[in-house]
Amino acid sequence: MRISCRSRYLKNMEPIIRKAIPEDAKAVAAVINSVILEGKYTALTNPFTEEEERAFIAGLCDRSALFVAEVEDEIVGLQIIEPDGLAQYTDAMQHVATIGTWIHANFRGQKIGRVLAETSFRFAHAKNFKKIAIQVIADNTRALRFYGNLGFEKIGTAKKHVKLEGKFCDVFYLEKFLTDDS
Repeated sequence: MRISCRSRYLKNMEPIIRKAIPEDAKAVAAVINSVILEGKYTALTNPFTEEEERAFIAGLCDRSALFVAEVEDEIVGLQIIEPDGLAQYTDAMQHVATIGTWIHANFRGQKIGRVLAETSFRFAHAKNFKKIAIQVIADNTRALRFYGNLGFEKIGTAKKHVKLEGKFCDVFYLEKFLTDDS
């Protein structure tokens, strides 16, 4: 899977946003792996195989969605929204979702993340989530600005929470309460 450098063309077109299907696994892995290999924007450190992504997509529950952004039939970004990890063990957290966003470097800064988030927020409303939470590496100023512009607020810091390329990094916890206008 090759991601092109055609980002200049996106300025005149809207990305197509849709739910991922198992056949998207190779392209989804390529986008996530491109961000992982940058070594600074995600706590994920091990690249994913096509087979792992195919199984992940096929195994999503009805309150989870992986949305992909396509430009000229090429997947260039994605966003996962799913119940908080503890929700499987308690009814007390059924209202909380988590979110994660990966955009290929050639397509950042072109509102793909915003369009993905608008889709995820509609999905969250439909699935009766009231809050979305995320962890962001403290040095990832681009992601912090992106989520801040979406209405997420910083609520705490986990010191030395991840170790990337031999360096400990703090992680910020952010949350957004969903209202009828999100």
